[in-house]
Amino acid sequence: MKKQNTIPGNFFITKGSGCDEYEIHAGAMHMAMWDAGIADYNLMTYTSVLPPTSELVKLDDIELPPPGSELKTISAIATGRYSEFISAGLVFAWLYTNDSMEEKYMGLVCEVAGHYRLEDLEQKLRDVVQNLYEKTYKTKGYVLGEPEIFMEGLKITDTYGCAMVCLCFVDFD
Repeated sequence: MKKQNTIPGNFFITKGSGCDEYEIHAGAMHMAMWDAGIADYNLMTYTSVLPPTSELVKLDDIELPPPGSELKTISAIATGRYSEFISAGLVFAWLYTNDSMEEKYMGLVCEVAGHYRLEDLEQKLRDVVQNLYEKTYKTKGYVLGEPEIFMEGLKITDTYGCAMVCLCFVDFD
């Protein structure tokens, strides 16, 4: 009997930011993960598709895995240096099989990170998901639902800074 691929289930979205005087990854990124509540995990990166059976859940409603375990994510992570403004954002929207929007086909997730003002980042996220939809799934007749946007911004006050937004999967089929 052949095994099928792992299918991500429910997910939560978290965000955080942090600064550090010594290092980007071992410092500022860890502080951003701490702020986001996920510093106890090893982040594993996924690309940008959600199965139709997955659902957004609240972090307060789930039990996180033991410290040191893998946390599979779709992440937007921006890093920078003193006095810069950095930002990271995620947008996700469900694709539906028709205009009634009753049956999900799948979800699209887009990540953007850099030196964007938050209002510019929000527009960029909307533009990116719309562009991706129009160039691909619209041509197949799928309908894009209302996008949900999550952002984090930081004016760096130390040597290094990190801002992140992570969509984190909590269970799998």
